[in-house]
Amino acid sequence: MRPGPLLIRALTAIAIAALLVPIVPALAWVIGAALIVVAGVATAEAISLKRVDLVVERPLKLALPLGENDTAPIRIATSASRPLRLMLRQHWPDLVAPRSTTKHAICRPGESVSFDLDLRAIARGAATIDRAYVALTSRGFVERIAAAGGESTMHVLPNLRAVKRLHKQLNSYALRSIGARAAPRIGKGREFDRMRDYVTDDDFRDIAWKASARHGRLIVQEYRLDRSQEIVVCIDRGHRMAARVEQITRLDHAVNASVLLSYICNRFEDKVGVLSFDTAPDKGLPTSRGAAHLRAITAYTSQLEAEYRDTDYLALAGGLRKRLHHRSLVLIMTVLPEREERHDLLRAVDMLAAQHLPLFITITDRDLRAAAETLPADRGELSRTLVARDLWLGRVELMRELRARGALVVDTTAEEAGVDSVNAYIDVKRRQLL
Repeated sequence: MRPGPLLIRALTAIAIAALLVPIVPALAWVIGAALIVVAGVATAEAISLKRVDLVVERPLKLALPLGENDTAPIRIATSASRPLRLMLRQHWPDLVAPRSTTKHAICRPGESVSFDLDLRAIARGAATIDRAYVALTSRGFVERIAAAGGESTMHVLPNLRAVKRLHKQLNSYALRSIGARAAPRIGKGREFDRMRDYVTDDDFRDIAWKASARHGRLIVQEYRLDRSQEIVVCIDRGHRMAARVEQITRLDHAVNASVLLSYICNRFEDKVGVLSFDTAPDKGLPTSRGAAHLRAITAYTSQLEAEYRDTDYLALAGGLRKRLHHRSLVLIMTVLPEREERHDLLRAVDMLAAQHLPLFITITDRDLRAAAETLPADRGELSRTLVARDLWLGRVELMRELRARGALVVDTTAEEAGVDSVNAYIDVKRRQLL
């Protein structure tokens, strides 16, 4: 129990009135009576609150998507025979923001109150959520502090909500009703699909001359786009990926983008694998497809953490050349190194581009670009602007050299890494670069 706001105000008023007793002695009796009344009301309220039972409903496990705004529900009912004012307070682990949430509500007899606690996941992992506490009061003279339920578990996973949103968008363009069948993708691929009669504007190179001679009319051959191509997603977990953008690290943005891209590759019937690297690449997951493989990718990326170590692109290229035996799209999510460290990256591209198609998703530094474009107002700002401009121009030059050596480069912000990765992958499929 603790004093309520009304009790504090009443005692403050009585204390102020007590200052007038030397001037008006008759006030002593009034003050004494007021103290007795206030004490009696507070005691009665404390006794009634002590008899109130709480019924709390909250999930034992809470799964949150990384980088998304979400809510945690708590429902509370009381056994009181009169309305009670409730103040709920919940402290959260380091995985989410804010660190605590406070909500107010009125719970009437026979009813329950639902609290939707707003929070945003800012780091992947699992943690224990401490029990919430609620302050109950009826008249405001006394508040009873009680535990609202027990402890629960929180899991912060890669952003699967973006995958669900994209799933709905894709289904709006595809026939998924009863009796519908997905049509093959017709294009200039290498898989034979069918023969049909020639129509105006067909390419003469597609005419099947032997079949045309047998049937006495022009017949053309159609091919579908190649399927089951191999996509390998390489996630940099070096020290540059530990910086935070919009409350979550660059690595977390890369993980979200990887999960989203893996789902799109699976929808396009391509095989996708994933690995992470810093000073050396890890074993990762081999290329495959299917719902079970997507769950494995989600579980694998959920445990990745940024390490304060250098990024060795040569080790990554050497490891990929040993484990990849067919031409593949090697999608590398990274932050470009500084000018003095770019030679290893260029040599790694030369090693990969001979057989595979390297695609770099580079996460830009908006603060660096803003500093490079700032008009300096004094000598100190001039020095910062010159250094930032030199770094930015070195970054632009490095991207130009990567493209000249056969690599594809997509420069994107951390927040747009997922969408830009998907667009780059679809563009590779459309242009048949594999």
